Amino acid sequence: MKLLFFILFNFFWAVALTLEQAVEIAVKNHSSLKLSTLELQKAEEGIRKARAGIMPQVGLSYSYTRLSDDLAFGFTPKNRHSYSLEVEQAVFNRAVFEGIKLAKEQRELQEFLRQDTLREVEFQTKALFYALLYRKEVIRLLEENLKYWEENLRQTEGRFQAGMVPKVELVRAKAQLENVKAQLEGARADYRKSLEDLRAFLQLEERVEPQGSLTYTQPISVDREALLRNNSTLKVAKKNLEVAQRAVGVQESQYYPTLNFFANYQGNTARVGGQVELVEGYTFGARLSYRIFDGFAREASLSQARIEVLKQAENLKETENKIRAEFLKTLEETRSLQAQIRALELSLEWAKESFRLSTERYRFGVATQLEVLEVVSNYNQILQNYYLALFQYNTALARLERLTK
Repeated sequence: MKLLFFILFNFFWAVALTLEQAVEIAVKNHSSLKLSTLELQKAEEGIRKARAGIMPQVGLSYSYTRLSDDLAFGFTPKNRHSYSLEVEQAVFNRAVFEGIKLAKEQRELQEFLRQDTLREVEFQTKALFYALLYRKEVIRLLEENLKYWEENLRQTEGRFQAGMVPKVELVRAKAQLENVKAQLEGARADYRKSLEDLRAFLQLEERVEPQGSLTYTQPISVDREALLRNNSTLKVAKKNLEVAQRAVGVQESQYYPTLNFFANYQGNTARVGGQVELVEGYTFGARLSYRIFDGFAREASLSQARIEVLKQAENLKETENKIRAEFLKTLEETRSLQAQIRALELSLEWAKESFRLSTERYRFGVATQLEVLEVVSNYNQILQNYYLALFQYNTALARLERLTK
C-alpha cells in the first residue's frame, strides 16, 4: 500500500524546482563532481606517499631453519634462529624531493579540474533548465491557441449551419484545430523528454516541475583579461603544463647520487664452546649510490618527459585559442540576440494591435476568416520566436559566465 501511494504521488505530483535549486542539486549529485572529489582525495594520498621517501624506513625480519644431522656440524646448530632490525634514513635523494613537489602539483591540478567540472555542471544545468522554461512557454502559447481555434470551429459550424459560409471554411477550421492539437502534443512530448534529461542530469527519482520564466537581463561586463585570468579550463591547461615541467625535474634527478644512513641490529643462534647461544650485534654506516650506466633508460625517460612538456604547451595554446574564439562568438551572439529581442518586442506590439483590429473587423463582417487566421498565425509565430530568442539569450549569458569563471 505504501509503495502504491509513493508511485501515485510521484506520478500525479511534482516538486517545484527553481534554477538555483537545480544548480545546487546538480553540484551535490552529479557523478562527474563526485569522481573529481575522489581524484582530489587520491592526489592528497599521493603527497603522503611521496613524503614517505624522506621518512625513516624500518624493517624487521625473523627466520627459523631446521637442519638435518648431515648439515648440522661445526658451529651450526640444528635449530637456527635469526632476526634483524634495520633502520635506514635518506639524507640526500633528489628524486624524492622532486617527487614531493610533483605530487603537490598534481593535487593542485585535481583542484583545478574539479573547479572546471563544477563550472561545466552549472552551465549544463542552466542550459537544460532554460530549455524547459522555453518549452513551457510554447505549451502555454499552444494551449491558448487551441482555445481560440476551438471557439473558431464552434462559430464556423454555426455559420455553416446558417448558410453564411461555404463548406470549405468549415473544413479549414477543422484542419486548423487538428493542426494545433498535433503541435501541442508534440510540444508536450518535447517538454517531457527535456524534463527527463534534467532529472537524469540531476540524478533525481522524484518528478520535478521547473519554476520561473525567461527574462531579459543585461549581459555581464566581461573582457579578454577576465577570460584569460579566470577561465577554469585554461587554468587546467596551464597546470598540466606545470606538472609536465615538474616531471622533467623528476627525471633529471636520476642523474644525482643518493646518500643514506643505516643502522642494523641482528642476532642468530650459533654453537659457541659446544653450547648453542644467541649471538647478537649491530652495524651502522652510510651508503652512497650513483648509477653510472643503465642502458640509456634515464635518457629515454627524460626525453619522454620533455616531449610531454611540448605537447602540453601546444595544448595550452590550442585551448586558449578555442576559448578566446568561443568567447568572441558568444559576445557576438548576445549582441545579435539583443537586437532580435528588441525587434521582436516591437513586432509583438504591432501583432497584438493587428490581432485586435482583425478580430473587430471579423466581428462586424468586414474581414474574412482567412484574414483573421493569417493575423493569428503571424502573432503566434512572433511570440514563439520571442520566447526562442529569450531562451537562446539566457543560454548565451550562461555560457559567458562559464567562460569567465
